[in-house]
Amino acid sequence: MKFKVFVVLAIVVTGLLTGFYVGAVEAQTVTITETQVTTNPSYQGRPAIYGDIIVWEDLRSGNLDIYMYDLLTGIETPVTANPSLKHYPKIYGDIIVWHDNRNGNWDIYMYDISTGIETPVTTDISTQVYSAIYGDIIIWEDLRSGNSDIYMYDISTGIETPVTTDPSNQVLSDIYGDIIVWHDNRNGNWDIYMHDLSTGIETPVTTNPSNQFIPAIYGNIIVWQDDRNDIYDIYMHDLSTGIETPVTTNPSNQVIPAIYGDIIVWQDDRNVIYDIYMHDLSTGIETPVTADTAFQTRQDIYGDIVVWMDDRNGNWDIYMAELSDSSTPSDAIVQAENIKSIIADASQIPTSDFDGATDHVKENRRKALLNRLGAVITDIEIASASSDPSTQITAYQSAIDQLNSILSKTDGCSERGAPDIKGSGYTPDWIVTCESQALVDPLIRDLIATLETLLAQIQ
Repeated sequence: MKFKVFVVLAIVVTGLLTGFYVGAVEAQTVTITETQVTTNPSYQGRPAIYGDIIVWEDLRSGNLDIYMYDLLTGIETPVTANPSLKHYPKIYGDIIVWHDNRNGNWDIYMYDISTGIETPVTTDISTQVYSAIYGDIIIWEDLRSGNSDIYMYDISTGIETPVTTDPSNQVLSDIYGDIIVWHDNRNGNWDIYMHDLSTGIETPVTTNPSNQFIPAIYGNIIVWQDDRNDIYDIYMHDLSTGIETPVTTNPSNQVIPAIYGDIIVWQDDRNVIYDIYMHDLSTGIETPVTADTAFQTRQDIYGDIVVWMDDRNGNWDIYMAELSDSSTPSDAIVQAENIKSIIADASQIPTSDFDGATDHVKENRRKALLNRLGAVITDIEIASASSDPSTQITAYQSAIDQLNSILSKTDGCSERGAPDIKGSGYTPDWIVTCESQALVDPLIRDLIATLETLLAQIQ
């Protein structure tokens, strides 16, 4: 089954990194193409995706096996055939990992799609469960010390190493690059912790006295579910800025986040039963991915594909949605107006956060940025009103050039970790705090990307 959902929302956008009110805007159109992946009448659940491969656990043989589906070929294949229980698959590249009880306890196993070879990763007689993988590193939760610790295995060296040794419990880990994250109860509540493989340093990510669970990580962004508001919300922490931000504030429950690029997905019970929702960090826009009246849960995301398990057919099946951006000139204008509203709002970017010897000079910097954004909007309007490709190309390129000029005055923190100053070899920044730069830098970059997409459609 396949259908398309066109979602156009009028929402109140919040500042990406502060939660301050920005204004009411109309969201761009998102095309969501939903497809049923499995049709077997038994249970298929807990999907994960990497590249063109979706994996899941499957009960059709009477015990839990791991299956995979290739989006390019449309072929479904059993990965495992051993008559044990296989649970919680994850995938990176050609490697699928899961936990497996064929030896009378739970061990971690791996399967190499390119060679067809299955290999035990752990052989310790205690319990090893809930694995994750990035590159050559497999991590899992391990009970050999009497509590839950995080362990890792390097495929390239064959070496197994404990990541955590604290006598409390560390569970449900995830990994991206050199950063491993998990939730940890050493402080009497559940917090998010991280370990940097490149430095060997372990760091608490959250210190709020409520509970933070089930972290996921992509790039510099860590997301988790958080009960500080007496319900579960999704929160995020940006490693590049050190700033923690609520992603969701709806008074229902939002749980089990996953992240890829700028897109965070989670399951959400605002419609009584769980649906899948998403939030785009580059635009601040929240969108329902599913609206079916059945139960959708255990989502994952890679690129523009979201997968989940779904009971709309009376059993659990795997479904997927392909997300596509149908940006228009009107969407670009909305994005530009949103950036203007942030820069104009002194409660978000105060006068003191602009460069200048006096408040008058600082406010002139603000006005100059607003004028340039006004010129960007005019260029977009010219392109939108014209049917002449040459005029459209000139106008869009002018808007992109203006935005790149603005970006050069607001990008020191994202590019080099601190505001650019005179004598640094870079254009001095007009916004001189990383917190305020973080409000506009990603939005400017996203608007440039939108305009480049519109320009490519003409050329």
